[in-house]
Amino acid sequence: MKKKTMSYVMSGALSIGILGSAPSMTAASPAATKAEISSYKYRDGQQLKRIRDFSDIILEQAESFAIDPKNKDLETLAKEVREAKVKQQAAAFGISPLNKDIDTIKHEIRQIQRSMKP
Repeated sequence: MKKKTMSYVMSGALSIGILGSAPSMTAASPAATKAEISSYKYRDGQQLKRIRDFSDIILEQAESFAIDPKNKDLETLAKEVREAKVKQQAAAFGISPLNKDIDTIKHEIRQIQRSMKP
């Protein structure tokens, strides 16, 4: 009977100790609003990192391909970036993109990639 009572007392003391330290852990972290929290997510080591929007990524890639984003909606800009990537990949495989539409170039790239696989 004494052992059972002692185990309840010890588990209660341990629980109180854990719950008592919880507010001090949250007080040490920086305060963030609900909007800021929704635009961040957890990664390794519980660091908060900003989530990148699709539009930000497309704009960065458009810059790298020297595509002017002015007066273009996101869909048109994304299409131009995709076409630039396909043409870059075609150049890497030695395919000439002159007088060919994007679908033909993609098909030729796939054929070369299949022939390279063992």
